[in-house]
Amino acid sequence: MRLLYCCIAFALMFTSECSAATRAYVMYGGIVGAGLAKIAASLRARGDIVEYGSYTQAAEFGADACAHTRDRIVVIGHSFGGTAAVEVATKASTCGARNVTMISIDPASSGAVQGPARAVNFVGEYGNSIAGARNIPVPGFTHMGILENPAFQARVLSAAQ
Repeated sequence: MRLLYCCIAFALMFTSECSAATRAYVMYGGIVGAGLAKIAASLRARGDIVEYGSYTQAAEFGADACAHTRDRIVVIGHSFGGTAAVEVATKASTCGARNVTMISIDPASSGAVQGPARAVNFVGEYGNSIAGARNIPVPGFTHMGILENPAFQARVLSAAQ
């Protein structure tokens, strides 16, 4: 009987580890465009748990990520949201989340991210870089226009995989 209980406990532990959810925090800056909402909807469609909101919710999103350290954490932000993504990803990593991905898109200011497994910064019109991230120039887009491009949306979703 003990062996049966041990096997069940082991199976539950293994199953819960394998079935960890993906939680995505998608943050816009001072102006809301449709592009980030489309990215959030695509993440939801693939089964991710998505919180979509303003960069002013960074502390709330960071606390939620810290409450779910076994889940895969994806943080995406544009403009002020891109700057806030650095904060949320660093907080999630610091509090023990093991699988954190940060994607900033033309952040409003330069910064430094610490701890995420993957960090990408799409350097747009503002030209700001993020230390600790792979900084990828994306010339030819306006600050808001970058998010409205379906090919760029696909690129962000690919980086979030």
